[in-house]
Amino acid sequence: MTLAELLAQAYLDELKDALRAEEAARRIPYPHLRARLEAVAKRERAHAEALAEAMRKRGLPIPPPPPPEADSWEGLLELLSSEGFDRVLYLESTLPDPELETLFTRIGQEEKENQEAIRQVVALLG
Repeated sequence: MTLAELLAQAYLDELKDALRAEEAARRIPYPHLRARLEAVAKRERAHAEALAEAMRKRGLPIPPPPPPEADSWEGLLELLSSEGFDRVLYLESTLPDPELETLFTRIGQEEKENQEAIRQVVALLG
């Protein structure tokens, strides 16, 4: 996978995760749980923007946003799973650019926070 492909895929994954978190938050009637998912969505959007900025700095095209997914509770479980996979990708990727290495490390650490927040929401709803 080229650097351009890696950044584009990471960008799309972060946007998709933000959409999933936002959608799940809208459906949750409990304000304290909704707030946790809104915080996850905010971090995911910040990750996407940081990745978009990295692509712009390198003259790479920004892919169009992913289409919305079907509204379902499975989306919340998919989000939980995705955060785990994303965390591994960010923390285990070796990049030739120190700036990208720092960005991926930071995002990977924040993905752990997201994963824990989502796990807590799922547990409390379960």
